[in-house]
Amino acid sequence: MRKYAFRKMTQDDFAARVRRLDSGYGRTVIGRTEAPVNERPFLSILGGFVLAYVVISVARNREFLEDSLHQGNLPAQYHQVIFGVLAALLAISAVMVLYHLFRWTTKRGAKKRNSGSLLAGAMAAGVLIYTPASVFEAGFNMLDPNSRQIILAATSSVQETLPGVDFGSVAFVSSQGN
Repeated sequence: MRKYAFRKMTQDDFAARVRRLDSGYGRTVIGRTEAPVNERPFLSILGGFVLAYVVISVARNREFLEDSLHQGNLPAQYHQVIFGVLAALLAISAVMVLYHLFRWTTKRGAKKRNSGSLLAGAMAAGVLIYTPASVFEAGFNMLDPNSRQIILAATSSVQETLPGVDFGSVAFVSSQGN
């Protein structure tokens, strides 16, 4: 009968055994201290777009926010607190954009692609906000009459569905090109 030497298995023994059984798994998971990053390009683009759109809208509409606060029922002592929180939001967002820009330039793999997708969404929001209205009107006028009618019908049905909401400042195209 054979005699075996029993000893406690260490983490290195376990990693070597896993590498023998499945070399791909052992190479990617064993020895890592953090969980693998999942790649979510659509979610990153959408998150970057929404975040940048909100931040740019808040930064561009300070006068509107002041007027809205003065017309509301909130006491004047809290107005400075609200503007302080909004300033903190803008500062934190700027730092996060710089962080993702740094991460996009220095990392590899899914981290780089997620940061790149987030930055692409932020750039799309910036392009959408800073595009002049004449460009949207020219694009609307380039559509055929059927497409224009569909867009105008959809706009009117949304206005009928939500009667209390004022869409006057949200229009991207005008109906003057009919």
